Amino acid sequence: MADKNDLSFTGLTDEQAQELHAVYMSGLSAFIAVAVLAHLAVMIWRPWF
Repeated sequence: MADKNDLSFTGLTDEQAQELHAVYMSGLSAFIAVAVLAHLAVMIWRPWF
């Protein structure tokens, strides 16, 4: 178990924070990819300019 001195203000150790960041970034990348595909599909279907 980690010492209280090793924890940040979130209560996570550095390793836990890095793992959480990696999961968050992969989810964000997936969300952006879906959003780009949705925008392209709508632009092909009905261009807005």
